[in-house]
Amino acid sequence: MPLRKAIRKVHEVLYSLMLVLHPVKRFIGRTVKSFDFLGYQIHPNRKLRPSAVSLHRLTERARQLYERGVSEERLRQYVIRWHRWLHGGLDGMVSYKGGITKYWVSVLKHLHITGATVQP
Repeated sequence: MPLRKAIRKVHEVLYSLMLVLHPVKRFIGRTVKSFDFLGYQIHPNRKLRPSAVSLHRLTERARQLYERGVSEERLRQYVIRWHRWLHGGLDGMVSYKGGITKYWVSVLKHLHITGATVQP
């Protein structure tokens, strides 16, 4: 499908959904830099990774849970569910580098928790 027809079709679908493209936050063409979209960082020739905003939200929500006095197990379950969301339905398109342990350790460091079980 030629590019102009594809762009027209995107606008038709968005209009039918009563959505519009943001006039500044849109780019049509090739990209050499990464960009964030729906919680993922998208970069040419790389697997998806969580965006900085997603990671920040993970640690902030974990902090809120921690401040409410939830158990370490409850925090761990939150991180596990977040990790499932990260990989859910994307069939290997998301990087597994570091696995869930990477995010669990990140949350523990953010909360300055020592002595917690590192294995998620």
